[in-house]
Amino acid sequence: MSQKGYNTAAREAVIGFFRLNPDRQFAAEQVFEALSSAAEDKKPGKSTVYRLISRLCEEGLLRRYRDGAGSNSLFQYVHKEGGCEKHFHLKCTDCGVVYHLECEKSEELLCHVLAEHGFKINSGLSMLYGRCQKCEGGK
Repeated sequence: MSQKGYNTAAREAVIGFFRLNPDRQFAAEQVFEALSSAAEDKKPGKSTVYRLISRLCEEGLLRRYRDGAGSNSLFQYVHKEGGCEKHFHLKCTDCGVVYHLECEKSEELLCHVLAEHGFKINSGLSMLYGRCQKCEGGK
């Protein structure tokens, strides 16, 4: 993940926001609203936040997903170790937490779909929706 551009206060604020919330996805508007509570002279403008999010996606620091309806983009911080290409992701529709489904069955499914159906899944962009154990009441 190479860094391009300058390390501005706005850039650091956007990156910092995502680093504080690594297990969640946010729309650009949500990021802007969260950063709007900063002191007036430290508050980045809306277009700056949107531009920075796009740039951070290009740089590989953020990953872009579609929301459950497929209409809006959501963004999530990519950990330095990355490695999302070989597993699926689970998103709780109640609390919004995203889990990395790192188990051998994920890779088995990826191989099966490719071998039997001729389709290569980009699991780094995959998202399965449901309810996490905590939201299900600890079941």
